[in-house]
Amino acid sequence: MSLLGLSVCLSYLITESALWGYQSKWTNWRNYIPRKQMIFSQQELALFDGSNPELPLLLAVEGDVYDVTPGRGFYGPGSAYNIFVGRDASRAFGTNCLSHKAHRTHDTRGLTEAELAGIKGWHRFFDNHQQYVKIGKVNLDPVDPAAPVPPPCTDAVPKPGSK
Repeated sequence: MSLLGLSVCLSYLITESALWGYQSKWTNWRNYIPRKQMIFSQQELALFDGSNPELPLLLAVEGDVYDVTPGRGFYGPGSAYNIFVGRDASRAFGTNCLSHKAHRTHDTRGLTEAELAGIKGWHRFFDNHQQYVKIGKVNLDPVDPAAPVPPPCTDAVPKPGSK
């Protein structure tokens, strides 16, 4: 038996995984199924907010749409992160402001570099998640430059490990 075969067998016996418990988007078989990327309007995406249990839970970050149905406990109706599903709430991902409806938008005007980096971090999180799969894009309505910038969030909960 080869060393690789022995490693796979031992890994499965010890961790019940052929890869020693390693999990990433590369170990999710769903990522290897070619699928046509879907294009959503904001109104179509809103149908996947968890109000219909027959439909998957979809959320968008920076216009990319992800199926987060495996995380129904986090994103389903009544859960803390349900505000993210059915829309692109990139601003809320950056500001970590879950209580203000004005932050549940893709409008990122007026955000700091750290908040914009936070959005990029969440985008990477969903893009590399072992269970969540990118299924398409959402056509976002343009932000009216004359519209007021959403007000700053004063009661955002800091991310763990940040100051």
